[in-house]
Amino acid sequence: MTKSNKFVWVILLLLLLHGVLGCSNSIKVSGKVTFDDGMPLEIGKVVFEDDKHTYSSQIQKDGTFSMGQLKDGQGIPVGKYRVYIAEAIIEEFTPDSPFPKVTELVAAKYRNSQTSGFEYDIQKKTTDISLVVEKP
Repeated sequence: MTKSNKFVWVILLLLLLHGVLGCSNSIKVSGKVTFDDGMPLEIGKVVFEDDKHTYSSQIQKDGTFSMGQLKDGQGIPVGKYRVYIAEAIIEEFTPDSPFPKVTELVAAKYRNSQTSGFEYDIQKKTTDISLVVEKP
């Protein structure tokens, strides 16, 4: 193997290692969604979005969430995000109706990133966020 071939292999190996280990810009973001009376929101998703990407996390029964790029808890890239609550509904099916009764659990303003009022600049190693919402 010539010196130039070795150099190419070293560069490729470094790029591969950077791709696998180089996710240092990924910040663990977790938190809790509660109503203004302190009770947790038990279902839905928390969604962080910027101009190019959207990341979401399932809300657990206790109101907690943990953001991830590929799966919950892995973290998201540093940056400025608008945040909203999605899929916070209950569908009830009844035998006498072809359509389910839909109950929305949070006020409409929290279901849109432009009106929720939640904006975060994620820069720290670990970020704990408290989202307080109102009922419809």
